[in-house]
Amino acid sequence: NVVATSGRAVEAAGDVGTLLLDKTGTITYGNRMATEFVAVSGATVRSVAEAAFLASLADETPEGRSIVALAKADHGLKEPAGGRGSFVAFTAQTRISGVDLDGRLIRKGAVDAILRAIDLPLERTPPQFRQAVDRIARSGGTPLGVMENGRLIGVIHLKDVIKPDIKERFAALRAMGIRTVMVTGDNPVTAAAIASEAGVDDFIAEATPQDKLAYIRAEQERGRLIAMCGDGTNDAPALAQADVGVAMQT
Repeated sequence: NVVATSGRAVEAAGDVGTLLLDKTGTITYGNRMATEFVAVSGATVRSVAEAAFLASLADETPEGRSIVALAKADHGLKEPAGGRGSFVAFTAQTRISGVDLDGRLIRKGAVDAILRAIDLPLERTPPQFRQAVDRIARSGGTPLGVMENGRLIGVIHLKDVIKPDIKERFAALRAMGIRTVMVTGDNPVTAAAIASEAGVDDFIAEATPQDKLAYIRAEQERGRLIAMCGDGTNDAPALAQADVGVAMQT
């Protein structure tokens, strides 16, 4: 499933010394997936899963669908009969979705958005909640808050899932003398966690397209041949500058 656009690219690939890889969609699948429900404030994991499930029925994003799938798989939950409840759809502006059902006002979304909705500063949230949010962020994941009737009841762990066997592939490249460098827009804490799990030699965090371009040019000035692997849209300048550009499709 590789299409070479020129013989020159194939020839250059044999002399590449550094492989630069965009994280999203290349090292990871690109869609963050729900992997865990964490209960706080005396709630149970099942009650958090149920609330997150109901609140995500109006969230059509891949993350929202993964929350529904996890709740169904781990807790056997089913959708309310007859479309009961008044659903609040997820939007990029609010970053919240939810439902009003049988006197229950349930919402889930980005931690800052949920706290803003209930007018509660982070420092006044339950310690369990803060600890869960911090733990998930430090592991390279994204925490989402879950609340019911104005009370925080849990946290959802969204994980940027690394593609299987990628660590072994990077080890094989290392054995061939090729250095792997992950580039990502993530903050340094999250980037370090994912880089460690993926097994790359180095990483560049909070990288803009210009940063990728500057890194490639600097390496080329030192006489190294660079291959850049990423998607053809966001990474177009870096792919064009690299000695070998590898554009990922499906």
